[in-house]
Amino acid sequence: MKKYLIFLAALILMTGCAINNQPTAKSNPNLPKVKNFKAYPDRNAMALFWDPVKGMSGYYIQKYNPKSKKWEGLVTIEDPYKSIYVDKDLKPNTIYKYRIATFDKNKVPSLAVETSQKTMPPLEAVIPLESKPLSKGMVKIIFRPHPNERVKKYIIQRFYDEKAKWEEIATLSPRLNVEYIDKDLKDGKIYKYRIIAISYDGIKSYPSKTIVVSTYPKPPVVLNLKASVDLPKKIKITWSPVKEAVKYKIYASSSAHGSFNPIATTTATEYTDNIGEDGVKRFYKVTAISKYNTESLLDETPVVMGMTLPAPAKPIVSTNVYGNQVEFIFTSPDNRAAKYLIVKKEKVGFLKYKTTKYVTDKNSFTDTFDPKKEYVYEIYEVDKYGLISKEPVKVEIGG
Repeated sequence: MKKYLIFLAALILMTGCAINNQPTAKSNPNLPKVKNFKAYPDRNAMALFWDPVKGMSGYYIQKYNPKSKKWEGLVTIEDPYKSIYVDKDLKPNTIYKYRIATFDKNKVPSLAVETSQKTMPPLEAVIPLESKPLSKGMVKIIFRPHPNERVKKYIIQRFYDEKAKWEEIATLSPRLNVEYIDKDLKDGKIYKYRIIAISYDGIKSYPSKTIVVSTYPKPPVVLNLKASVDLPKKIKITWSPVKEAVKYKIYASSSAHGSFNPIATTTATEYTDNIGEDGVKRFYKVTAISKYNTESLLDETPVVMGMTLPAPAKPIVSTNVYGNQVEFIFTSPDNRAAKYLIVKKEKVGFLKYKTTKYVTDKNSFTDTFDPKKEYVYEIYEVDKYGLISKEPVKVEIGG
């Protein structure tokens, strides 16, 4: 029973000795106390030193917990010759309280001796030197190498407005690697950065001063976009110049609400799309590109429709036959006729024809034929660009 009470007294000292450093009921004030109990701080550790006490069996060391407002057992050292203990994983710039008591061979403690000390502050903050946009969606940050040679690496943090918090985006090492390029950023947006140095033993510095940098803005939207509808086999697009633009990108689609794909770039304020077909509709958008390679907003760019000139309409033809002569009188329904193409097909056998072509810029044409033979005349309208009506007027005579 006596041994149990002695053990209980030691346990009470380790877990609940009074903060005022008075002995517990079972501590022995006659036992020798520790002398010269001191604490020497690091940033994340505290070294405890004392003079060894002869004739004792070891030491109880406690640490004060400010949350629970109690002394808690830190370590029991069963070697009376020990005189140093290091408490690790501490917070920088924080006051820690310790106390130590000897104990005899029966684990009975002496009166405790108390000390307190503040851990060293965190590493000093990194000093930013330069921040600037480089190109489209790209920002460069340069900072001064940390003067403390114990620094192992740097953490780059960026502030996200959408999340309203700092997030780590990169880690740089070793200590002299002090340049970071952030890419794939949005144009014309302000970004915030800060840098934290980390030592080999895991100590973090204070965050650097916040770095604020803006990416290059987008040029204004291209306006006054126009497209031709009266040119043969091509569409010409024109637009108003944009002051900030060094070139323009042309997009095209087969429908106004379809997917617009880039087809060309130009430094001029016009572009000719060579379609090569008649009556083709195409929709266009044009964006401005700045010297920083930023591009105006495609979604906000107005759409314009262009069209190649369609083929002429087939002519209206009146036919008069006089003996062995046929007269054709032409009328242009779309007033585009510059001339007419007459294709004469004389039947010379089963499904065989002899073909002769005539071109006239008159509104009539007379031809001689053999009334005993069969003929098919195909008459086309031709406009000033040389476009030919898709369908002819067919006239059969003879036979």
